[in-house]
Amino acid sequence: MHKPLPRMGAYLLSQTRPSVYNIQVLIFGHIGITTGIALGLDKALHRKGSSKSSTSQKTQASSDVSSPDTGSWVIDYRLVLLGSMLPDIIDKPVGDYFFVNTFGNGRIFAHTLLFLLFLLSIGLCRLWRGGRAGVLIVALCSGFHLILDRMWRTTQTLFWPIDGWSFPKYPHTDFWHTLSGWFDSGTSNPGVYIPEIIGGVILLLVSLELLRRGYLMHFLKSGTLK
Repeated sequence: MHKPLPRMGAYLLSQTRPSVYNIQVLIFGHIGITTGIALGLDKALHRKGSSKSSTSQKTQASSDVSSPDTGSWVIDYRLVLLGSMLPDIIDKPVGDYFFVNTFGNGRIFAHTLLFLLFLLSIGLCRLWRGGRAGVLIVALCSGFHLILDRMWRTTQTLFWPIDGWSFPKYPHTDFWHTLSGWFDSGTSNPGVYIPEIIGGVILLLVSLELLRRGYLMHFLKSGTLK
């Protein structure tokens, strides 16, 4: 028989390492906060690109030399959503379900710095060779996922395989214990409910703006917000 789990919020806050890490699942936090960061970067890039474009147009008028539009970058926010959850999409099924007896951990390969560097290298190569930034966007958003998960607290996973080929293994709980833990940590652990509230508010505001402008179907088809 399973021993009754202690209150998850107090338990999480009292531990020096996240031995019940799998209770701390951010959904709105990952998606919403990463989307907010992408929106801020998008506006900054377009503002910078617009100023360069206006300067180049003035130069063109006097010298008749054409130049590329530096403000033509468009972020596909569907890739932002994918990247923000990619480490969990890969690791949760593998470590928490299909191979739970082997790993017992939902933060494994895709939560490592090695996996992030692998994605970044592919993204930079595709950007350099073909000007395609899709993989790079996914990689950067996956990096924000690791930050929000505070993976520096679990260096054995973050710097895998420097400390060995194995990952930390944690006790497996059944569905109802896990669900109870999610609820408890989501209402008592500020490391969970604060990012969830912030991310939820960002997603709500973006969704309302898309509905107000009638851009929802456009967003689903193109991934752009304009």
